Amino acid sequence: MVNSLPTSGIPYGNNLSKGNYVNSDDAKIYYEVYGKGQPLVVLHGGIAGSTYEMTQLIDNFSKHYQVIAISTRGHGKSELGTKPHTYEQKAKDVVTVLNEVTKDSVTVFGFSDGGYTGYYLASKFPQKVKQMVIIGAAETHPGDYKINLKVSDMMKLDKLYWEQQLQLMPEPHRLQELFDKVSDVSAKMLVSKDFFATIKCPVLVMAGNHDQFVSTKRVVNASKMIPNAELAIIPNATHAVFLEDFPAVWAVTSSFLKIPKNNILQMTEQTKTMNTMVEQILMHHLIAFGENNLDEILKDYTEQSVIMTPNGSVKGLAEVRKFFNDFFEVIPSGSSFTMKQKTIEGNLAYIAWSSESGSNEIPMGTDTFVFEGDKIQYHTVADYRIKK
Repeated sequence: MVNSLPTSGIPYGNNLSKGNYVNSDDAKIYYEVYGKGQPLVVLHGGIAGSTYEMTQLIDNFSKHYQVIAISTRGHGKSELGTKPHTYEQKAKDVVTVLNEVTKDSVTVFGFSDGGYTGYYLASKFPQKVKQMVIIGAAETHPGDYKINLKVSDMMKLDKLYWEQQLQLMPEPHRLQELFDKVSDVSAKMLVSKDFFATIKCPVLVMAGNHDQFVSTKRVVNASKMIPNAELAIIPNATHAVFLEDFPAVWAVTSSFLKIPKNNILQMTEQTKTMNTMVEQILMHHLIAFGENNLDEILKDYTEQSVIMTPNGSVKGLAEVRKFFNDFFEVIPSGSSFTMKQKTIEGNLAYIAWSSESGSNEIPMGTDTFVFEGDKIQYHTVADYRIKK
């Protein structure tokens, strides 16, 4: 819930500049769109779930896809409606949103309740789904879920979160009704061999090995029953595995979806179209950095160059070499690297980035470069580093 979620500064699920509504049968369904590229739908969990819990996923997916984040009926700013609360209806809601946003088939990322909605979407509307990543949703039989939640009890667990959600909801007085409807459909649900056989698209079935709602056995069974499925079990994690171990979930997800791990190495061809010397030198530096190529890095500096770091100044080529050599122990070649911002003004360049290796995570790093001619004269470095 809200107290444990990472923040990106974007109010997902309540972003006035990105929010849209569509009428789906008896309910207005709220959704937000981020990024550019092939469409990808994000479906959050049920009852205590919200688009906001998907923050890290939307942050990362929107760098590669057009992300369509849907608040499912009764959650967030979407209406509950009066029709039976079924996964067939939720799948229809998704299709209604998709018809407003794109003509293409989509990639689906669904968690828990959103995972079952994804299954039904792929089964009932196969032409709409290209591939799926499903977390915490598996083989299920009537009686497997016995949920009996009360609003008063949930308020005690996380009062701040529910106060925020109630402010978003168009019908806050129906929250207990939502709990009851989700509990009822979950208790009667049959998702097994015959159903899974109807899903033809590639599916990555994922769960934490200590998921308290779906057993590892049922997750494995689902992966075997779906004709074109892959399986990922994340160790030392429970139901909300993407909140507990996001790096592991992202590594498996990006591999399945073939999302590039290192966008620096993709910049090689871009240098051919650069119009200014500053852009060319910066790209040369970033590519050499991504490859951990010290000799190429040093070509961008001189004996008069200065790198300013939180630990003091680095001066001259020998110290510059040592600085980068030490840095590559933290981020060796092959580590993930994501460029968040690149700004160039005259002979000044600024970049913001994030990176992750087997031993460290850097959720935010910044560099500022001052160029003289074809060399870096001054360079400031700062990063927030988390050792694993």
